[in-house]
Amino acid sequence: MFLILSFYPDGVYIQNLIKMKKLVVFKSRWMVLVAMVFLLPILGGCQDEELPEGEIRLSEIQENPDYESLPLVGTQWKLIGFVDEGRERLRLAEPTNENSYTITFLTNGEFSGTTYMNGMAGKYEASEIDRSLKILEFGLTSYAGETYDSPMYTESLKNSSNFHISSKGLIIYYDVRNYLLFSPF
Repeated sequence: MFLILSFYPDGVYIQNLIKMKKLVVFKSRWMVLVAMVFLLPILGGCQDEELPEGEIRLSEIQENPDYESLPLVGTQWKLIGFVDEGRERLRLAEPTNENSYTITFLTNGEFSGTTYMNGMAGKYEASEIDRSLKILEFGLTSYAGETYDSPMYTESLKNSSNFHISSKGLIIYYDVRNYLLFSPF
């Protein structure tokens, strides 16, 4: 920058003030531009991302406080889907029909239910105190037609470790952060 000197002392002062003001305005504009560059990715992350087909946000599952008072034993449950707790997403069980993916825990330590096409039954052990749930024996009436989500459903049940009944329904954990979500049927 060049400083134009004037023969008048006030002129030199005014010239310096104008240049300083231009410099402050220039720096302010750069600061705004740099701030925008850093904020755009953050603001872009706030937009709703499109979910894959058959997947919904866990927050979209309607809550019903009455579910919390339902017992594990004796209630017939129908699978809604497979939940990834870390992503707070639920992949809906496919295909859905009235009689597919159900389970009922009986008082004698046995359970029965359906997969997509077949009946299932077995023995379980559960504790209301620590909410543990373990499938001890598992069987299907037939392995024919076990397609769609049936294999994942049956394997998830076999790997069950804990359960919880919330306002969204019955939760059966088959992994630390993944669970099956059922609604009363």
